[in-house]
Amino acid sequence: MRSVYFVSTVALIFFLIGCGHQKKELLIDSFEGELNRETVDFGAGEGSLLNITACREFKVCGEQSLKLDYDLKPSGYMWASRGYNLDVKGAAKWEATPESIDWKRYNALSVQMYGGNLGGVVAFDVKDAGGEMWRFLLDDDFAGWREIICPLVEFFPRRDWQPESARRNEVLDFPIMSFQFEPRFPGKGVYYFDCIKLINADTRK
Repeated sequence: MRSVYFVSTVALIFFLIGCGHQKKELLIDSFEGELNRETVDFGAGEGSLLNITACREFKVCGEQSLKLDYDLKPSGYMWASRGYNLDVKGAAKWEATPESIDWKRYNALSVQMYGGNLGGVVAFDVKDAGGEMWRFLLDDDFAGWREIICPLVEFFPRRDWQPESARRNEVLDFPIMSFQFEPRFPGKGVYYFDCIKLINADTRK
């Protein structure tokens, strides 16, 4: 009887530990399935070009990552977005809907980025509940995969452009509805992204 009680207690402890871990990290998107114009909201302007595909060779989570193959002109722009309330409705492929997430549990976003050590910058934007765009800059100063922790308090409102319908109150209103990547270094290049997570960065210390 005691052995049964002991086994049950141990099982309960591991269950509670697992639940605690789930609360500290939540996978948002690992870019599984088809990646195309029906599942990713992407485009480019002013003569720039952007192509997105699934890459099975370089990956961290699941079976594939998101590959951005771009040609950015000096005056150009581009974006690749996933989430909700986008023009491409099929891009709403998060592992959890924004409304179902307990945002108070998390204070940062985690991104796996495959850098080329080119000295460039990739803008990582999120759109909040009011449609306001917030930005965090990812530096391409490394080669290979790296997890980049993006504290939510370090995102800043975009000054160059905001949607006309955005509630521009300079307050990050939850829930966050979408995210996007935007290479900012003119020229041709390739980036890979994977494992977008919500985390509690304090537990990583």
